[in-house]
Amino acid sequence: MSERRRVVVTGLGLVTPAGIGLPAFRAGLRAGRSPVRRIDRFDPSAFRSQVAAQVEDFEPLDHLDARSARQLDRFSQFSLVAGRMALEDARLEPGRDGAAGPDRTGIYLGSALAGIAFAEEQHERYIERGIRSVAPTLALAVFGGAAPANLGIALGVHGPILSTANSCAAGAVALGEALHAIRDGQIDAAIAGGAEVPLSPLAFGAFDIIRALSAGSNDEPERAARPFDAGRDGFVMGEGAALLVLEALDVAERRGAEPYAELLGYGATSDAHHMVQPRSDGREAARAAEIGLADGRVDPGEIDYVNAHASSTPIGDVTEARAITRTLGERAASVPVSGTKALYGHPLGASGAIEAAICALTIRDGWAPASANLVQPDEETASLLPGLLRNGRAGQYRRVLSTSFGFGGLNAALVLGDIAG
Repeated sequence: MSERRRVVVTGLGLVTPAGIGLPAFRAGLRAGRSPVRRIDRFDPSAFRSQVAAQVEDFEPLDHLDARSARQLDRFSQFSLVAGRMALEDARLEPGRDGAAGPDRTGIYLGSALAGIAFAEEQHERYIERGIRSVAPTLALAVFGGAAPANLGIALGVHGPILSTANSCAAGAVALGEALHAIRDGQIDAAIAGGAEVPLSPLAFGAFDIIRALSAGSNDEPERAARPFDAGRDGFVMGEGAALLVLEALDVAERRGAEPYAELLGYGATSDAHHMVQPRSDGREAARAAEIGLADGRVDPGEIDYVNAHASSTPIGDVTEARAITRTLGERAASVPVSGTKALYGHPLGASGAIEAAICALTIRDGWAPASANLVQPDEETASLLPGLLRNGRAGQYRRVLSTSFGFGGLNAALVLGDIAG
């Protein structure tokens, strides 16, 4: 078997409803409480669903200089803050102390909707007060590449910048593309992940119209997100950002970094079936995981934990249970599985990056988080995945799988492992 570059995770930066910054995020996972509340960003009374997972207490001036806070929309603010947090956690400054240089460092960021909330806000201004009231930064804020470009400018990074828009799989795809770029020698390091700020009336309402969102727990919002539970009735929209520092292992070792985990493999497929409904047999979702395992040179029997996409939709969760079973075979009956979106909602394209961060922490800390709000899975899911975690569990997790799925049947999977392996 030929030698190839190994890629490790050396820094985590998180802006999420579960917590801002790594210590707060880790504490939020451990607490196991849902942050879902009635929306106060706008009046949700016209919608079936009236709840969301909002990032509370995010004050831009706590993290950014006054000019950046004023000029950047929330999408770019989240991305810039999470990116800087990740670099600080990694104790990395491009080009210093043995780290990859600015020209050998890339930025890969996924987002389903990018600056849509800011665009909607500016459109309202246009209707009410005319074109001269529109922010001059609008054209520079709404496209998917705006946030990684702003991060690149702030950091002075000259390597490739890539924005992915693969719906709710976008963050995982960004990480996978960064993995391959480092492994193939195009770059030595990357800041990669996802960001999403979709909580505006039109964007939220668009998902509400197609009945994708949970509408049965408006009076008990903390129960609305219920991954794998028999009572699930749709996902809970969230917002947030997660960026990870990835480095070639030899580069990380050269500067004395302490990795969380190794990013081993990445796979992606398309259902080519329906814009909203996944293939019911989970075939292509499973194949994405199989490709990721093969890419990481990991046998399905080695997987110790699965962090599932589990968005809390009736069809999606059970289809994913079938896909996990197809991928892991007999191992699926014993492997611990959790769907963690009750802890931070479903921030669309940022979800896969948040869950990759969770997987890195699971490996590093030896603790897997629970499927919060899981009271009773439906009969088929309970049969297929008896290892669903209703409580956090300590253990040794050497090889883990993270799955992400998006509208249009876009599937992605990441495989992470401990460094010793």
